[in-house]
Amino acid sequence: MSLGTWLDERLGLERFRAKYLGKPFPLHPSFFLGEIALFCFIVLVGTGLYLALFYEPSIETVTSGGVTGPAAYVSALLIDGHPLGILIRRIHHWAAHLMIASVALHLLRIYFTAAYRKPREPNWVLGLVLLVGSIGTSFAGYLLPYDQFSVTATAIGYGILRSAPWIGGTLADFFFAGQFPSPSTVPRFYSYHVVFAPVLLSALIGAHLLLVFKQKHTELPHSVLPPAGADERAISGVPLWPGQTVLMAVLFLLLLAALSLLSALLPVHPSALYGPPQPVTPEVKPDWYLMWVYGALKMIPGTLSFRLPGATIGSEAIGAMILPGLIGLVVLLVPWLDRAPASARYAEHPLRSPARLGFGLAGLMLLGVFSLAGFSAELHLSVPVLWVLALVAPAVVGWGSYTYASRRSAADPSHPRRNG
Repeated sequence: MSLGTWLDERLGLERFRAKYLGKPFPLHPSFFLGEIALFCFIVLVGTGLYLALFYEPSIETVTSGGVTGPAAYVSALLIDGHPLGILIRRIHHWAAHLMIASVALHLLRIYFTAAYRKPREPNWVLGLVLLVGSIGTSFAGYLLPYDQFSVTATAIGYGILRSAPWIGGTLADFFFAGQFPSPSTVPRFYSYHVVFAPVLLSALIGAHLLLVFKQKHTELPHSVLPPAGADERAISGVPLWPGQTVLMAVLFLLLLAALSLLSALLPVHPSALYGPPQPVTPEVKPDWYLMWVYGALKMIPGTLSFRLPGATIGSEAIGAMILPGLIGLVVLLVPWLDRAPASARYAEHPLRSPARLGFGLAGLMLLGVFSLAGFSAELHLSVPVLWVLALVAPAVVGWGSYTYASRRSAADPSHPRRNG
């Protein structure tokens, strides 16, 4: 009896190979976005482990390498002062940005192809939680260099959380370990960033992959509607082993090459330039994925407020909590707002649903206008002009895309109106 036969009799390796290693994966490039996010997470964990060896999560004043300041700030400068250290830190930075971007683009593909429909609603929710968790993890890492910029940016987040009615102060003091900044804030955020967040993201990614294996991928049709009589039970593509595995290995190496090139050419967050925390508060802007929230805050008048029993909802809570919360709620409920029948095999061509396409592009345009408002001072854009853009631009883009998709969909020979 061969070793392979012996192992197969005891472990069921042949059944495992047939069930899992033969699972087909679509070859459309957009399906690689999820894998890019997974690979970025792996890179983040690996580079984070290296950085954790040299980082000191404390604000106690120390002197090292000729620099005196908070221990967290000094350790960040020492990492930047080592050629390998600054390269690893830059790779960590760009991998975080690319992970958030790939998760967001992945969700956009799911939305515009209606791949969130039954039975895939749970994975839509998991994807949104994963996006929010990735952004929250990045925010927790903001504070760790403990320079003037990072402390100011985190203080803004502390103020926004405190603006929540009724429970804002309690929540802010809990998550920030007391009134910010306190000696316990950096250790608390360090634990968020290197312990709780990776465990949570690992669980979310694992659950997402299990559901994908259980429910199978969708497949993008070549026309507005899938071919008549198409087999709804099978997905065309390459098997996990060896075809997809080889593609994933190549993609991972290309990702490492791209991150290394970015890290070699583009600097990130110069802590030495900002210096340690000072009484002077610099003007800071968030990263691109939070710029729309920052812009929304600039568009809302600071005097706007609503009084409720026992609380006042000010402009800060409206722009940074209520407005993003409402937008997030609408996005979360998309699978239940869409009543159209689902296909077990095929995702839907974006032009097949003019309303979904119009609403989606209008929403993206609205976020774009909010992001533009974040640079209103540099672009010399007044608040009234921004509000006109926020009202007009999404309407024009939404209506234009709706009209175009309606005409294209009606002209497709497979459309039911041309076959019924």
